[in-house]
Amino acid sequence: MPSKFFKNRRVYLLTSVAYMGSLLFGYDTGVMGSVLALDAFKLDFGLPTDSSGFSDSQNASVSSNVVSLLTAGCFFGFSVVFLIGAALQTAAHHEIGMIYGGRVIAGLGIGGMSSITPVFVSENAPPEVRGRIAGLFQEFLVIGSTFAYWLDYGVALDVPVSTRQWRIPVAIQLIPGGFMLIGLFFLQESPRWLMSKGRHEEALRSLAFIRCEQPDSRELQQEFAEIRVAVEEELNATEGVTWKECLIPGNRYRFITGFVLMFWQQFSGTNSIGYYAPQIFQTVGVSASNSSLFATGIYGTVKVITTGIFLIIGIDFIGRKKSLMAGAAWMAVMMFIIGAVLATNPPNPDSGSVSSASIAMVAMIYLYVIGYSASWGPVPWVYLSEIFPTRLRSYGVGMGATSQWLFNLVITKITPEAVNHIGWKTFLMFGIFCLSMGVFATFFIKETKGKTLEDADILFGDVTAEQRARDVEAGLATEQRKHSIKYMEDTTELQDRADKV
Repeated sequence: MPSKFFKNRRVYLLTSVAYMGSLLFGYDTGVMGSVLALDAFKLDFGLPTDSSGFSDSQNASVSSNVVSLLTAGCFFGFSVVFLIGAALQTAAHHEIGMIYGGRVIAGLGIGGMSSITPVFVSENAPPEVRGRIAGLFQEFLVIGSTFAYWLDYGVALDVPVSTRQWRIPVAIQLIPGGFMLIGLFFLQESPRWLMSKGRHEEALRSLAFIRCEQPDSRELQQEFAEIRVAVEEELNATEGVTWKECLIPGNRYRFITGFVLMFWQQFSGTNSIGYYAPQIFQTVGVSASNSSLFATGIYGTVKVITTGIFLIIGIDFIGRKKSLMAGAAWMAVMMFIIGAVLATNPPNPDSGSVSSASIAMVAMIYLYVIGYSASWGPVPWVYLSEIFPTRLRSYGVGMGATSQWLFNLVITKITPEAVNHIGWKTFLMFGIFCLSMGVFATFFIKETKGKTLEDADILFGDVTAEQRARDVEAGLATEQRKHSIKYMEDTTELQDRADKV
């Protein structure tokens, strides 16, 4: 394991830089969800401070707008743009419109990054660990949100109620944004992208650099030949074709599957908790602001640990399909329990203590997020980045990310109003959605564990395994002949120089 990690060290390095955008998104969503619960923020923007959760309609409306406007920007949207949006949020004082504008602009940057980085990372990752590496998108996201949760809890405890209390955590997001902007200058282009543009020598050098291999090694030549054959097949089959490529049966299935997969990820209920965690904990009975922020920090920590464990030992062992099926069933059970307990044992805000029913609901929320973090959190991003052919991968991931942000916008917009109006039935609704997700995964998801990106064409019926094997052998033989000819030419040139001396 250590030797493999060392060999893939450059893949992990480029992933860390690329997925800094995911960390930014996690931080920005986590920080605003918790900032909305601070009295300092409410006082600065004229919001009621005598209510908790979404029991007040004005707080529910502003929370809905502040959080959903980031996803609105993501839907229409890179690091410079994000930094401008973050600066506007930090500079806002008594004008809530400035917060709204900053959220939209930051969302434009995050939306662009989320469409590009999964493609870039998956195209550079070796197949045996691609699930783990591509899934780091989700791990970076939850690390960012968890850091924000604990930072907000820290300022609530140690910084007096003033404008500084909420402005400090909002401003800190400028730091990772700056690191990402600098790191982008040191990344190389994807070998598959270079190959699709006819830049074969550059593609070979890029692949050799990323794999820490010599260009003439047998293993590297095999992978390079597979990439070249797959790219040439796609270019030959689709030359001169534009959007109609998406209607080819295999590609059509991939686009529809990707769209529905990201739709269900958002309707699982996770972002309703993730964005509004302090308010959700207040809804189930943890009414004190600091207590709800502490519970939120624990929630984020559980996500980080579970996602990390799943990416290390789960996703490339259990696979994509089984993870999605099991995760959906687990989350549905937890949502139904939360809804039932909240309906039969509603919290009493005047009691001054946390009831056993509230403690049980908090535990169910933690168990719910364990199931999500080991399934529908990282898996959709991994699956989306590995099922499309090279020629369409950026469009497929872009479509998935766009649909994800669209439905993310819907969920973040309606959650405060739903909790405010229908209460416990909100959790029942998400439980039904989770059951539907499981049915979808059972009948429509194809397993991609351990397969190369080029194998996806075989999996979705675009080419037969026999035809691909013949083409790879022919391509490999061609590459070996080229290296042999070049070796002979170099040897002859050296001999000529020696003779002259």
